[in-house]
Amino acid sequence: MTRFLLLLAILAATPAAAQTTGKLAGTITDTSGEPLIGVNVRIDGTSRGAITDIDGNYFMIGVPAGTYALIATYVGFQTQRVEGVRVTVDRTTTVDFRLPEETLGIEGDEVIITAERGLVESDRTSSSAKVDGESLLELPADNFQDVVALQAGVTRGLDGALHIRGGRASEIKYYVDGVAVSNPFTNGLSSPVENSAVQEVEVISGTFNAEYGQANSGIVNIVTRSGSDEFSGTFIGSVGGYVSDRTSVYPDIDEASLTGERYVEGSISGPTGIPDLYFFVNGKYTDLDGHLFGREVFLPTDSSSFRGATGADWFIQANGDSSATPMNSSQATTVLGKLSYNGIRGVRLALSATRFDSDSKPYSHTFRLVPGQRPTQRSRNSNYLLTMNHLLTDRLFYDLRLTAYTTDFQQSVFEDPLDPGYSASYRPASQEPAFVFATGGLDAYWTQRTSTTYALRFDVTNQINDINLVKAGIEYRRSDLDFAEYLLDVNPVQYGDLLPRIPDQDTRRNNQYDRSPVEFAAYVQDKIEYKDLIVNVGLRYDRFDAKGLVPNDFGDPQNVLERINPYRETSVKSQFSPRVGFAFPITETGVVHASYGQFFQIPEFNRLYENPEFEVQGLNLTGYIGNADIDPQRTTQYEIGLQQQVGSNFVVDLTAYYRDLRNLIGTAFYSTAVGSDTYGRYENVDFGNVRGITASVGYRFPNLSGSVNYTYQSARGNGSDPRQAFFDRQSGNAATRVLIPLDWDQQHNISADMATNIRGNALSFIGTFLSGYPFTPTDDRRNEITELRNQARYSPEIRLDVRLSRIVHFGPVRGQVFAVGENLLDSYRPDRLPQLPQREIAARRAAGLDRVNTQEAFLSNPALQPRPRQIRLGLQFDF
Repeated sequence: MTRFLLLLAILAATPAAAQTTGKLAGTITDTSGEPLIGVNVRIDGTSRGAITDIDGNYFMIGVPAGTYALIATYVGFQTQRVEGVRVTVDRTTTVDFRLPEETLGIEGDEVIITAERGLVESDRTSSSAKVDGESLLELPADNFQDVVALQAGVTRGLDGALHIRGGRASEIKYYVDGVAVSNPFTNGLSSPVENSAVQEVEVISGTFNAEYGQANSGIVNIVTRSGSDEFSGTFIGSVGGYVSDRTSVYPDIDEASLTGERYVEGSISGPTGIPDLYFFVNGKYTDLDGHLFGREVFLPTDSSSFRGATGADWFIQANGDSSATPMNSSQATTVLGKLSYNGIRGVRLALSATRFDSDSKPYSHTFRLVPGQRPTQRSRNSNYLLTMNHLLTDRLFYDLRLTAYTTDFQQSVFEDPLDPGYSASYRPASQEPAFVFATGGLDAYWTQRTSTTYALRFDVTNQINDINLVKAGIEYRRSDLDFAEYLLDVNPVQYGDLLPRIPDQDTRRNNQYDRSPVEFAAYVQDKIEYKDLIVNVGLRYDRFDAKGLVPNDFGDPQNVLERINPYRETSVKSQFSPRVGFAFPITETGVVHASYGQFFQIPEFNRLYENPEFEVQGLNLTGYIGNADIDPQRTTQYEIGLQQQVGSNFVVDLTAYYRDLRNLIGTAFYSTAVGSDTYGRYENVDFGNVRGITASVGYRFPNLSGSVNYTYQSARGNGSDPRQAFFDRQSGNAATRVLIPLDWDQQHNISADMATNIRGNALSFIGTFLSGYPFTPTDDRRNEITELRNQARYSPEIRLDVRLSRIVHFGPVRGQVFAVGENLLDSYRPDRLPQLPQREIAARRAAGLDRVNTQEAFLSNPALQPRPRQIRLGLQFDF
């Protein structure tokens, strides 16, 4: 800690960074083009301003992302006001003025001009895309991730997870208001940010600057709204349901309620009544039945016997009423509150708090006829953030951020692991044969994982001269992890009753740990802005201490031989990562960019500490241990691209990239010295590379805007899942030693979005075309041909989402009635449906094996399909 405070003191005198602010700059001249010295430029409604230098230039750094009005005043010249000036994160917005002299005898004239936002970002040195909050609300998107998925270089896997430039889903880092807030167990976003709370979201898929770290694929940077001196708000409510006749694809979808999907969202902001103190409050509640249904044919307490060669010999106990039951329902509440204080000159303070509560039911196809078997997933997450921005001079400011966020996740049927209801998990003679749904039982796993992360981030930004904007900063992060998982023990033969018991901790059925890993990072970077050259160059240092233990002898990880020193402490991992990017303006409306970077990322923490007692004895090829001493995963990325404005309404963006993936987490195998049991361990054995080309066309007209994005990509590696080699060995297959397409590899991805508003009639849509995901073909017995892993392709997919609205005004209130159609074409994946020979179907029917269900029903898993068509109607009010 002493070294940390010393480094903090050193960097306090050094330049550093923002992540939620941008820069305003420009030149002010008279009508003849001569520079005007000493012109006062200010942001209307704030205390921020600047004065032009001898060349008529001005700049303002550390301006929060948002839309502003700029006012330029000069004695003897007309005052000019430029409205609609948009400032975005880490970009320079250029606003030039040409001031005419005042008309003789008339003083105080103010000329109002509406800013025209440029289509080309001339200071962008790597690929990124920005979407403002207004655009999010216009599109048929439930959350900002839906819009992130539209950007070039971003794809979704079959499970819906986002992948940036072919990387694993866990390689994305999420920042909210300048601080990384990823769940340390999974690397996902710890708490959602709702659309009406978003000021701006940026997807950085290229070589991101040194200020961002612990991400191998990309950055999603979210800036939330703040209050102002005017009251404003948004209220959105909608209700709808699934409308589809594809009951063979989505069983019992005709039972879905037309009001089964309910959304309520709203925000309000304004002054608190205390001078210079403003508030912003946002909330959203969802109550969703979902689109996956089962039938309550069996209760968890039912018991059956499947002895005998034919179905006629089976004993089936079915006490359910066969009613249709939603099997992926969820209820969630998100609340965000923020206070902003600007009462101290040069200082902005903000305190925000977020709370997310969610209860959901995960779908289980095997238990489609026993809905009561499934556990509930309960999430209780919170995030607290205190930020201070201090403008020391017109050229120097610093940001200080303190955050604490918690994630609390529990998955279980009952919250109490000793609930007597777990007695239904005891089913000694009810093992169903192949292709038969479960006929009773209960999920006996009880899992809880809790994390509390504390982080301090200190950044400084200094405009050293007209050319160099230097940033540097440090970050310290500690995560306290608590994990408990039990496979509850219900055994009347051993205990004489059906009460559940928590197994002893020295058994494989009980895993518990608490760990406190520590992360530290420091960086320095320089943005060099010449007229014909922009350079971003930086260096980042990452340091990670897992504070864990690993076995000294992998032949005896469980310490069966009772050695004196069976374990050792993990070593500290660190890396220096250089980043450099160039932007060359080749014309006034064309820019070439190129970048290179190295990246460092520790795998998600649940991989590090899995099976903390290293229990593998007697569990041949079913045991697995984590690796807290694993090396960081590393990526090297190169890209080159071109932005070119075409005419006054179109911009084209072309980029080619290559990513070299090394030290990815995979599986290595060891054998125990006693018993010769084989087990798996996470190690840095996976590798891969990604090649791609993206092409984007954006367009903007007075009442029409949108974009079309195309990605060609080849994402190849030796394993999509870190456990792939482990699963291969379990099934007796050889592990992959060569590069093959990864599970989320889509060679062609086209997305388009459009929004238009003509006389209060608004229309927007999102359309996507996805080439097929790879899969492994099977033989006549439906066994995977591992020699051809991921060498076949599913059929392409098309999806269309549409939003229609009628907008009316009631004084200061803007109201609209809207309708949203998601997957309007009701597209599905026909090649995910089983193709069974008639002789097999007939033979099974003749043997009476269809007594519980048909084989086709068992092999038709609706969870492998996209959501069916959903129609929603709603109201929105803005003031």
